Amino acid sequence: MKRERGPDTIVTCHMSPDFDAAASMAAAGLIYPGSALLFPGGQNRRLTPPFVKGVFSGFRVAKFKDLDLKEIKRLVVVDTRQEDRVGLAAPILEIRDLEVHLYDHHPDTPKDIRGSLVRAEKVGATVTILTEIIRERGIRLSADMATMLALGLYEDTGNFTYPSATPRDLLACAYLLEKGADLETVSSLTSEELNASQLSLLNELVTQAEVRELKGVAIGVSMAARERHVDDVSVLAPRLLDILDLDTVFILVQMENLVQLVGRSRKSGLNVGEVARALSGGGHVSAAASVFKGLGLKEARERLDAALAEAVGRLFQAGNIMVRPAIGLSETRPLSEAMDMMSRYGLNVVLAEDALGRVSGVISEQSVAKAMYHGLTAYPVQDFMVSDFVTAAPETPFSEVERIIAGERQRILPVVDPAGKALGVITRTDLLRLLSSAGGGDDKGIPRNPFGRDLSALMEERLSEKTLSMLREMGELAQDLGMDLYLVGGTARDLVMLRPMRDLDLTLTGELSLFLREYVKKHEDFVLKSHPRFKTATLFLADGSRLDFSSARVEYYEYPGALPVVRHASIQLDLQRRDFTVNTLALSLAPREFGKLLDYYRGYQDIKEGVIRVLHSLSIVEDPTRAFRAARFENRLGFTVSKMTASLILNAVSGGFIKNLSLKRLMTELKLICLEESPGAALLRLSEFGLLKAFSPDLKVERRRVELFKRVDRVRDWCRLTFGSGFGPMWLVYFLALTQELDLDAVLNLADNLGEDSRRQARALASERPTLDRIANGAAKYQDRPDLALFEAEQIYGNLSRPGALYVMARAGSGPLARAGALFLSSFRRVTAEISRDELLTLGFRPGEDLEKAREILKNARRDGLVSLQDEDRDYVRRYLAALPGAGLRSRLKPETPGRLERGRASMSPDLI
Repeated sequence: MKRERGPDTIVTCHMSPDFDAAASMAAAGLIYPGSALLFPGGQNRRLTPPFVKGVFSGFRVAKFKDLDLKEIKRLVVVDTRQEDRVGLAAPILEIRDLEVHLYDHHPDTPKDIRGSLVRAEKVGATVTILTEIIRERGIRLSADMATMLALGLYEDTGNFTYPSATPRDLLACAYLLEKGADLETVSSLTSEELNASQLSLLNELVTQAEVRELKGVAIGVSMAARERHVDDVSVLAPRLLDILDLDTVFILVQMENLVQLVGRSRKSGLNVGEVARALSGGGHVSAAASVFKGLGLKEARERLDAALAEAVGRLFQAGNIMVRPAIGLSETRPLSEAMDMMSRYGLNVVLAEDALGRVSGVISEQSVAKAMYHGLTAYPVQDFMVSDFVTAAPETPFSEVERIIAGERQRILPVVDPAGKALGVITRTDLLRLLSSAGGGDDKGIPRNPFGRDLSALMEERLSEKTLSMLREMGELAQDLGMDLYLVGGTARDLVMLRPMRDLDLTLTGELSLFLREYVKKHEDFVLKSHPRFKTATLFLADGSRLDFSSARVEYYEYPGALPVVRHASIQLDLQRRDFTVNTLALSLAPREFGKLLDYYRGYQDIKEGVIRVLHSLSIVEDPTRAFRAARFENRLGFTVSKMTASLILNAVSGGFIKNLSLKRLMTELKLICLEESPGAALLRLSEFGLLKAFSPDLKVERRRVELFKRVDRVRDWCRLTFGSGFGPMWLVYFLALTQELDLDAVLNLADNLGEDSRRQARALASERPTLDRIANGAAKYQDRPDLALFEAEQIYGNLSRPGALYVMARAGSGPLARAGALFLSSFRRVTAEISRDELLTLGFRPGEDLEKAREILKNARRDGLVSLQDEDRDYVRRYLAALPGAGLRSRLKPETPGRLERGRASMSPDLI
């Protein structure tokens, strides 16, 4: 009898396969027709239900003893790439000229098998990769097979809750659902009830668990021993994680002659896959396992502890905790320049560099001050620097960093590259902050994580999926370039406060131009505008939103009130230059720390307490505009300026530092306040601080002015209800209310220090003020009238600008004059000019005031019933142009037929503009 030829393609996975490994084997069986499936040993009890057995009954499942190795030409390995995890299949790898195909979603390791085809991709489950291939090739899927693949997908992504889950996993799942995947079956198999042995073991693991903190992450380790085998120990780890409310958990269970290790981690925890791989196991960031053969619990625990310390230690080396870039100067520069640099950046120690840029010494502020006291200002730094110092490499462990700074009494530790050039520095202050920021270190001298709360869930809730995907991509790009990217300032503050966000502020620790250049290569759906001088740039997205980028930088001021001089710095120094603590928060976008909060200056606490607080005592002196911003943020956020900050503002006013600001900068701040929602309280605050005197000695806000601001608020609210958004520049109404008692020349002088468009609007409104005051002051004569007729309202308001009309309404309060304004504006709203701006320009009007006048006159004509159709609009405007003395188009215009246009000629007379 002729022997049946054996398979030439074998599909296998790792020992003790989970649902992802088993489902991936089944998927590979479809992709490689005629192949045989080989389970490599240690089969998981969870693969024995009738449903799973039924799926695999449709495949050729081989036993290793029945294989003819001479006939095998190809080995397909799924869900692992490590030779020591393929068990019984390992001898197949010794076959000469074997073709090896690898499909895996785990990170690369030095022990990876070499393959002729490798699909190792960052997805939540290996089955996702194979499902995509099945879909691309149009391979038919039965409903049971789709359910099996979904089973692997749901298990390895933790029902899509693990951080390793990606959009590709969700798309794969959607495809499987289309093919008939039964989620009820998936749910029943992934949420298996614990048996008596498992419940007993779980209870012991809970009571025996030890919890400690490494790098700010709560890690639990628990051990137990059983004489008889307990099925599916891995299902206990996630339950222990939830019961103890931990970030990471490892369980060690001794059964017979082996110890099984299982690790599980949340997004904010440790990479358990990295730990397991160091122990000859495998896995990914959220789930991992390993097996110790011939060891007891004690020895296995010692190996686990060593692997944990090593994994955490690698994350907390000098290169990860240093402040970068390092600030230094040439050793040949005079001491006076060193002192100037220290004063500008608030440093106690700076590095000295030789002609090749290598660190040659360190010099302290105390040494420089003493030398200058003795008249040695012009001497070079090299004459007084300390050249006998210790440096660190980026991989220097934290324990050595601590020993150098504390034991060697070295105030600053330069971190240098192999050539001796500074990559960054670690100061004594940095060390103390790391050790104390979250309650000290662990028992191995590893400090707590400088990051605080994990706000990734809040980001996922508040930001769109598209925005989150974009931020993750940018964070990965920054990491690939050796940089760090953060959401900062107002964006982070508003996220924490659950306030609306549209535009995003981001800060990069590195060369912004390089980062944007690399990002631009992959995307075209935005407009980029850069400002190299200030190390900033803006991305305008297709949906109208924008991303404001800046390089992490420090700023110093040549004199109080001057514009800042900018230089690259670390994120910590960048946040230190901010105006108030509530604006110093930063959210990391780095893949490992995504959503983690950096809070060096107590900003989160001040947000919770509702306090506006400056960072240091010279903050207002260095930038007096911060006094105005304090009032603006206090009003916007509903906070209170701290007692110390209020005192510093009053001191800056009495010291004359506000006078260092130009009137243009002052008017910019004033307009920003007038643009705020209900700015009356902020304007009152400016008056209380004495800041309004900077605009005019006569400018102040008394109680009656506050009442006027409140009436403007009510008029604004009415406008929003009646007209919606975009009714007009309401800030002008607040500006007019504020400057009500200044003489006209003083108001015009203030207006002249605004930007071009704002200047024109403010000057026009100020010039209109005598008329507005006359109408508002005459409100009493209408008090006996219940309501005014429309024609009377038109007589009063018809020649006023829109802001002027709103100002009169606010002055009039709630009487007949105010109601007449509402009647007129409501009627006016229904009058629209259908001729476009471009058409008006084509007809000869100049941009600016002439164009606005033409459109206003045209609206009046439509309101009066003189024109109604778009064609008549054009004729009306053409006749108006022809009537203008010396009009450029007059000779080219033909007389039009009289009619309704003729009746409107008086209204279009140039004298009435």
